Amino acid sequence: MPVIGDSSAILEFEKMLPQHQAAITLMNSVLQNPLVDKVNWLDLACGKGQIISQLNENLTLENRKKITYYGYDINVDYTKIVSKIADNLNFMDYVIHIGDLSSFDNILPKDLKFDFITCTNVTHEIHPQKFLEIILGVIKRLNAYGQLFLYDMESLSNPELGALPLKASDIKRLVETILRVAGSDFKVCPSTWSHRTCKGWSLVINRNYLGVSNDNFVKSTTKILDALHNEIGMMLNMKLTECKQVLDTFTSYGTETSDEEEQKMTSLYEFWSLHKALEDLI
Repeated sequence: MPVIGDSSAILEFEKMLPQHQAAITLMNSVLQNPLVDKVNWLDLACGKGQIISQLNENLTLENRKKITYYGYDINVDYTKIVSKIADNLNFMDYVIHIGDLSSFDNILPKDLKFDFITCTNVTHEIHPQKFLEIILGVIKRLNAYGQLFLYDMESLSNPELGALPLKASDIKRLVETILRVAGSDFKVCPSTWSHRTCKGWSLVINRNYLGVSNDNFVKSTTKILDALHNEIGMMLNMKLTECKQVLDTFTSYGTETSDEEEQKMTSLYEFWSLHKALEDLI
């Protein structure tokens, strides 16, 4: 998949991001079950390992020993950093895979299933069609009672050229398209979060709530991808129309405040991202 040049992973050992705190809280609730002695955790687009950088403080040694951690990222330098962090956390085991995010299902062993899958801060860097294809693959990789945790920003404090943040309502619409076509009537409930510099969304999917087998997802794959293509096309065109209206207004009347100037620049970035996404969708 294309890489966004303005994007980069962070690693701050003294900083716990809210989305990572939420994910680890979910993980801890699983680990505290006395009947659970092993948890397979897949961390997609693990970056430099920010989510695991403080696990020695966030999870007890006893619970960390239950975890087999699978980090996955395309950047070799990042995965070296993640390996170094994981090596000091006393996991049951850890495995680091290197590859394009869209290829994870082909790179990981076919029979490998996960109890917990995280994918944070990457949705805006991936074409919506490709991201939803990844989500389809991720759902099929969950154990019967596995959980998927997704998080990303609805807006970026520092716009990235080519990045396309989606809103919680967009994620709900597109994920439910996958589920509906596969035969599930489950309704997802993304949460939205207001941070100091941006707004974000998160989504938790419990595999046992979906009510359809992996066979249903496999048999429906072509129909799911066709339905996603149509939904994403309508969504992008609607967003482009709204973006044009904002830019038309600024073209006619200019900007009078710093907030309006910021909105103009954000709209210009969005205009390019939407055009590029529509071109790639064809």
